[in-house]
Amino acid sequence: MRACLLPRWLTLCDLRPAARARTLLSAVRAVQHYSGMADELMFPGLYVPAAGRQPALILRPWRAADIPALAAEMRRGYLLGGMWPGPGEHPVRTVLPGGAGRRAEPADERAARWLASQDRGWRDGDRLSFAVLTADEAGGCVLAGNAGLKNREETGRIGERETAEIGYWTAVAARGRGIAPAAVRAVTGWVFDAFAGAALQQVMLVHDVGNPASCRVAEKAGYPFQGLSPANPPHWFTDGHIHMRRAGCP
Repeated sequence: MRACLLPRWLTLCDLRPAARARTLLSAVRAVQHYSGMADELMFPGLYVPAAGRQPALILRPWRAADIPALAAEMRRGYLLGGMWPGPGEHPVRTVLPGGAGRRAEPADERAARWLASQDRGWRDGDRLSFAVLTADEAGGCVLAGNAGLKNREETGRIGERETAEIGYWTAVAARGRGIAPAAVRAVTGWVFDAFAGAALQQVMLVHDVGNPASCRVAEKAGYPFQGLSPANPPHWFTDGHIHMRRAGCP
């Protein structure tokens, strides 16, 4: 099922449970300009309806209010992939390859720094990351993960290159519910729609060969296996699987 764009005045967390389903099912395509963003790039909010064990999802660009939830996930120490630091920034890791450690800055500071880089990514159009949220029983929102896009070549705005790359991570408490493939499908559908007619022709998903769970996410999200990506230190240290989704494919 395709995600739909939310009206710019609406977020999932603004609605009481009884009104949420009625309003979101009737949500119409709408866009919102982001301050400082180039005119052709829009600031989306995506809604993914519930399906089986997968809950309804809202995907929207990260906000400062997300820092506490993001910091809590960073404290778990597993967010080594899918975080994509910007140029000149260090990855979010406290243990370096080979087991060497380094002093970690407080999680709140790391979260704020990472969110600032995502803000710059939307402003510059070269890294487009979505917070993935679910609704709780009290009518609030719970951080479930992240899904984001960048150019495979690491330079230029999304849509200016033939190949983009998608990355994701899922919060520990949200795993095993089909959230990751649903979020990847939603962001993939959005980027092909948003940049239809541009140079973008395909989106790549790459993961470590030793991560079969990511292989399953890729397959469920419509990304068939393409080939192997050999390790290339210092950019990446392990062999990977390349999965590819092309424009126009279901």
